[in-house]
Amino acid sequence: MSQSDLPSTIAPEDEPLLAAATTTHQIGPMLRHRRKELSLTLAQVAERVGIATGFLSEIERDQASPSVATLIRLCDALGVPVGSLFTSNQPLLVRAGAREKMRYGGQMITYELLTSRNAHQMASIMSQLLPGGMSGPEQHTLNAEEEFVLVLNGEMIMEIGDQNFHLFEGDALTFDPRLKHRYLNPSKSQVCRTLCVITPQPR
Repeated sequence: MSQSDLPSTIAPEDEPLLAAATTTHQIGPMLRHRRKELSLTLAQVAERVGIATGFLSEIERDQASPSVATLIRLCDALGVPVGSLFTSNQPLLVRAGAREKMRYGGQMITYELLTSRNAHQMASIMSQLLPGGMSGPEQHTLNAEEEFVLVLNGEMIMEIGDQNFHLFEGDALTFDPRLKHRYLNPSKSQVCRTLCVITPQPR
């Protein structure tokens, strides 16, 4: 087999269009910009969402993390598509050390986007929940059709309506994200890592 017959590969140093530095979506400034576009005060938006004005100010400065349910209500109040939270600017090849960090609310949780900007029908997210980490005390919904969650390490409780599903390492769950739900890591010592795929991308 000649050299030209070998399948081409892309090495890290050959990725001018594929490499991406790790970035974090700054949700707070986006929400503040949108609020000012609508000529709304902090107090007006806070009242619509049902949170304290000071807490909203901290959210806008990325100094506080709201629950997922609160973040979705904020987006609704400001006319910001929830899908914009899942928008990726990443290249076709997303290197493990260069994933975009995603702000999606919750306590003691970090999110990383796995999908590239080429993805239009799905969103894929890697999440890490510290002990006691959760999406929030309230359940929330997403305007999508299917959500798949795989527990990579640790354990997770997924509440869907009045049903509780206790997932352990290797367990997977598929459900309708339009149903009210929330998730949490019940462990007091172990981190939970999950892979989540949502289709189509939330709107």
